[in-house]
Amino acid sequence: MDIVKKMYTQLEVARILGEPKDPRRPFTKLVGSVCETDSADSDEYVYYFDTLLDTDKVVITTSSGEVQQESVSPDTPTELTFVDVSTPEYYIKLNDLTKAKESTLARKTTTINRALNEYENYKVVELLASAASSSGNENTLTSGQTTFSYNDLVAMIDQVVDYGDKYTLVSSAQIETDIRLWNWNDNKYHNLLDALADLNLTRVRVGTPQKFTNYPTPGGSGTVTQVLGTNLCYLVAEDTEMGKPLLFVRKKLDSIAMLGGVLSDKGEGPERLIFSSPNPVTVVSTSKRYLAIGLTGYEEIATAVKNVYAVSKFTRT
Repeated sequence: MDIVKKMYTQLEVARILGEPKDPRRPFTKLVGSVCETDSADSDEYVYYFDTLLDTDKVVITTSSGEVQQESVSPDTPTELTFVDVSTPEYYIKLNDLTKAKESTLARKTTTINRALNEYENYKVVELLASAASSSGNENTLTSGQTTFSYNDLVAMIDQVVDYGDKYTLVSSAQIETDIRLWNWNDNKYHNLLDALADLNLTRVRVGTPQKFTNYPTPGGSGTVTQVLGTNLCYLVAEDTEMGKPLLFVRKKLDSIAMLGGVLSDKGEGPERLIFSSPNPVTVVSTSKRYLAIGLTGYEEIATAVKNVYAVSKFTRT
């Protein structure tokens, strides 16, 4: 009886749900490809420097030893602002929990992590759009053109080539389809896909199914948001002098045992919490009532653009 009681305590439920993320891939492919990633302690302030916009200058010392004097002011770092991200409360009926505990919890864990991952991807896409807008690196179809072409990709590379020589193309489903058809539509006598491989470029596909439901107003209706528009792609120069042009930071969270189970009650603070409601609750569904436990995901993240000139955008309208 004691063993059964221990297995189904609230803390044990949350502990199974909150196993640490795989350290080999703690971030999504998109975040890891275009962002410098880091974590911050719960009480830590995080600052970053963006690209210097100063004019390049040199000072010549004359034969008499005289040098030109100029007043200077120190560059000031910017503090990152963390935002709270949480999922809705998901419910598991008690009879489902007692019959197949591990598989039931695994499904809900996957749902919660997938929702948080898609929101992180969306924030990165927002940064890419902001960077391309700020730098003016925005491209569209030319007159008479109907698809994304090899020439379009080369034009995007030309916009960022001075800031790095290793690239990531973040592309939608439609752009990926255009690329696959290059050899057929654009030039049947030269292999453009082989030429693509010579550009030192990695492709990250953000497909149509990648979306999440956003609840901007408490108690309001949710809005389904696409992570990346179906006709968009972004080219990112990865190895700039500042590293990758975007910054993504998760905050390590303190134990919150007073709210119920926690992801980890020892060792280093977790970056993502999935905790359970203190006691079984009554859930109403289509006039029926069920006893269930509630599960909620939570994290704190901050994002920033360090180099707006290393991002180029293409819109296939």
